[in-house]
Amino acid sequence: MDAQVLKTSSLQATGEFCSFAVHQIHALTPGQDGFGADRPWYEALIRPQGPHRHWSPSDFIDRLYLERPALETDLEVLDRMGQWLLNQDRPVRVSINTHPQSLTSRRFVDRVLALQARAQSASHSVCLELIEFGVSREKQTLVRNAQELRRAGVLIALDDFGSRVNCFDLCATGIVDLLKIHINFIRNVHRDPHQRAIVESINTLGRGIGASVIAEGVEHAEQAEALRGMGIEYAQGFLFQKPQLLEV
Repeated sequence: MDAQVLKTSSLQATGEFCSFAVHQIHALTPGQDGFGADRPWYEALIRPQGPHRHWSPSDFIDRLYLERPALETDLEVLDRMGQWLLNQDRPVRVSINTHPQSLTSRRFVDRVLALQARAQSASHSVCLELIEFGVSREKQTLVRNAQELRRAGVLIALDDFGSRVNCFDLCATGIVDLLKIHINFIRNVHRDPHQRAIVESINTLGRGIGASVIAEGVEHAEQAEALRGMGIEYAQGFLFQKPQLLEV
């Protein structure tokens, strides 16, 4: 990272510092609600801009969370993507990356519930993708709040599933609606029996806990066909759409 950039004022998820894009999630085996098939489903992505444009998105997001409480960043992202969602003229589902610690905040939960109420009235759908999980003294609060959000119709996803040592902790709490398989296990799933075994295992876990599975990083038809044959419900990647920048 550029040393001069690091000396600037605290980063924010606002228009001065970053833009947003959406990336399609595609139904391989369409679900009952139609999202990902006949109704659009997107993941919201942050893209650094201005003096930060040469940073990778992951470096930029890591820095956002390092420089100030995750809650403040997540509220900004929620507000910007929530406004975009409410401006759509047909039903859309949007997945918004969220730090698990934000789910322990009553302020954040109330803001999500308010967005969900407005979104549902227009047949939209909101999903929170938890991007990181570790040992937390507030785990009970996190689980309780996640259950409240799910009762209101908000989906809870675990992002990059399989890439973290603690990825099973939340699965055991009964709050997970979606498992997103990390791209590392998808690249050669159509020809590597070891990757196939891992994907099949995650899919079996998903069925066992009542969660649908999304495969990330699908770039070739052969991958999609292999995943479809294994019963994977959704996929995301350049095969279906490249990220599209938004004005939010």
